Amino acid sequence: MSKPFPPDQPLVHLPPDRQVQQFADLYRATVSPATLLSLETLAADLGLQFTPDELLVLAALDSPSQVQEFLNTQIYYNNDHASVELDETAFSPRQVLQRGVAHCFEGALFAYAVNFLHGHHPRLVLLEACQDFEHNLVLFQDARTGLYGCNAHSRWQHLDGRPAQFATIRALAESYQPYYYSDWTNDPNDLTLVGYSDPFDLIAKFGVAWIAAPEMVWDIYYLYVDAAVRFHYLCDDSDATHPYQLVRALRENWIRIDPPGKSRVSVEDLPARAQELWRAFWNTFERAQVRPRGAAKQIEQEFMLLTGTTPIDLQDNADDLVYFLERGYRAEQLINP
Repeated sequence: MSKPFPPDQPLVHLPPDRQVQQFADLYRATVSPATLLSLETLAADLGLQFTPDELLVLAALDSPSQVQEFLNTQIYYNNDHASVELDETAFSPRQVLQRGVAHCFEGALFAYAVNFLHGHHPRLVLLEACQDFEHNLVLFQDARTGLYGCNAHSRWQHLDGRPAQFATIRALAESYQPYYYSDWTNDPNDLTLVGYSDPFDLIAKFGVAWIAAPEMVWDIYYLYVDAAVRFHYLCDDSDATHPYQLVRALRENWIRIDPPGKSRVSVEDLPARAQELWRAFWNTFERAQVRPRGAAKQIEQEFMLLTGTTPIDLQDNADDLVYFLERGYRAEQLINP
């Protein structure tokens, strides 16, 4: 869980250099000189430009457990979805250091970058949710035991990282299921986790410059999950995989982009039975309930068996795609990576 906000008082944001200095002062007396020198050399070889204090903090976080402790105790949660008036962010790892805040994605990028710099060979795993936010896990494997663990950043208890004690990635993902309930209803009975992705390599796809980028990393934010990333359902013990919900919807023309810059659910392109279920769902679903109940829930379940998504998720994906298009990205970048 992220660093708790100060009770009954606004969060004071320090200037970037002062924030980094504050972090550096925590570790200055304990950081290993050999580790610091090694990291300085690696950063120079990779062309990553950090200040001395930034490098000191990164050098001190030389294990996934140290990274998780830093996220839990030093980094506030960046709730950039708290209201529609707030601008979304995609802070780079360097910006997280300078600002002292991160949301799930930003915290994951930070953990990934630090673990990479220390040679822990991280991979990203995305937890797939139904009518809820997805969650980013930074996977690592204990070199001695072969067991899996992860780093993660969350404002919710039990959704942060895990120590390396899981024999499989599936078992790691399943450990989140009892705590992964609706962000909208806040009801522990409304469990929303449905699957998890195969691990994938951010460095292979995006290089290393983003680690020390002084600006936001929108390319990663919008393009890191594409058709190359495959997902597994937690309700399915087979080896079958499926694409990300949005990717499949674009490929099947269930979401169309017309006119340019606008996106919509193309009901006429859904399978015939799914078209019937789509209309029945919206005629039955009571929006005041936030999540489907009763007959609407049954219709939703059949719709998901046919399409791999729900009417609400499909509509939300179509609505959210507008922001993707407004930033100049194209659907082809997700469908044909």
